[in-house]
Amino acid sequence: MNLEPSQIALSVANQISAMVAYWDANQRCLFSNEAYTEWFGKNPEQMKGMAMKELLGPLYELNLPFILAALNGEKQVFERRIELPTGEVRESIATYTPDVVDGVVRGFAVHVADVTPLREREAALKRAIRERDAALAEVRTLRGLLSTCAFCKAIRDESGEWRPIEEYISKYTQAKFSHGVCPKCGEKHYAEFLPKT
Repeated sequence: MNLEPSQIALSVANQISAMVAYWDANQRCLFSNEAYTEWFGKNPEQMKGMAMKELLGPLYELNLPFILAALNGEKQVFERRIELPTGEVRESIATYTPDVVDGVVRGFAVHVADVTPLREREAALKRAIRERDAALAEVRTLRGLLSTCAFCKAIRDESGEWRPIEEYISKYTQAKFSHGVCPKCGEKHYAEFLPKT
């Protein structure tokens, strides 16, 4: 069975998940693939001859500068959020490629790819980076072996100086100190001031 090149091209175009179409200089659809059925609820037969304004509805005014630029011979690439008939929203990247013959723009090809999964991954990555940065800002960890005085608990720093533990930790972390007396030390050092039980 031999297929004509046009039949092969149509079969390939209908396998593409992105919307692919051709709009003439009057902004009328001359060709579209089946992806428009999922995105806009329109099959290729319904699309043929349809005005771009009719298909896009409220998106038309947003896309108009890109449409006019494409009809002026300038390739356009832009991002757009598209609400499907189901209410689901998709993030897309649209490319309008002018069809120019002998210096005259006859129309333009449209390719609109769904980049929703990519945008969702980007958003998840940004959230993860924010969470990581917040955690890092919250905690700075001391690592390694600290030389500590067995009596006063001072710590020897990298220059060999002995620093009080509070001073050392405050210098190398974002921790702050407040002081109190634990029950054991209170009993040991302030027994005469404590109520008798």
